[in-house]
Amino acid sequence: MAQAAALAAVSGDLTAVAEMRTAFDRRRQTIVRMLNEIPGVVCPEPRGAFYAYPSVRGILGQELRGRRPSTSAELADLVLTEAEVAVVPGEAFGTPGYFRFSYALADDDLVDGVQRIARLFAEAQ
Repeated sequence: MAQAAALAAVSGDLTAVAEMRTAFDRRRQTIVRMLNEIPGVVCPEPRGAFYAYPSVRGILGQELRGRRPSTSAELADLVLTEAEVAVVPGEAFGTPGYFRFSYALADDDLVDGVQRIARLFAEAQ
């Protein structure tokens, strides 16, 4: 059964694959553009997978809603609490000062999540 499934995967209709590639490319471009529009955030363009990995160092140490996060782990906790968006702090990968975002979600959800973070970060002082 596994061999038949593998054969179908490599020889069957790949229309769905092309559609997924188009959708992920659109989401990649959207998240990079939106993150780079946030003051204090710098996001390089990802070249693989479906993750964006921006620097949030420009936000660290600034006051946000009565807190002053000094690590990306603290900032990720604040983003979860205040913007209700889950991000993975760079400390989990040995790169403090960064966030990992997945863009493997619906376009509207992606835009909404980044907009929530942008509104929160706009309050940084």
